[in-house]
Amino acid sequence: MAKTYSRCFSLEELPEVIRDLRAWAPHVACWLLYGPMGSGKTTLVRAWLGEDVSSPTFTYIHRYPTGIHVDLYRFPTESPSRWNELYTLMEESSLIFIEWAEKLPFSPPSPWVEVRLSLKGENHRCLLALLRIDQG
Repeated sequence: MAKTYSRCFSLEELPEVIRDLRAWAPHVACWLLYGPMGSGKTTLVRAWLGEDVSSPTFTYIHRYPTGIHVDLYRFPTESPSRWNELYTLMEESSLIFIEWAEKLPFSPPSPWVEVRLSLKGENHRCLLALLRIDQG
């Protein structure tokens, strides 16, 4: 059974959610983010990494002193070298967040966390996090 963390929260409670997640999976580097447009993926990364975080939708990858933020929404899927570069980043980074992770054509390096965000009203979100460890 996978280790889980689940919570519905207001945007004002997001810093507390980040503290919980850091304590819940303190040594996990790879965080895969799932959820519809506007569900708070970039907002979660900003709360974790710092106020300078912006959506990397058109640049795909933003590197910050505290971690890496990747957005696969418009990622060039026909480029194997880009996927290889991304996998290397996932292996070597101490902290990486990947939005639109359902587009990944491979499993991430183990362990990783899947974060599923959903909207619950205008200012509330629900989050389900699953710690995954590849047994293979």
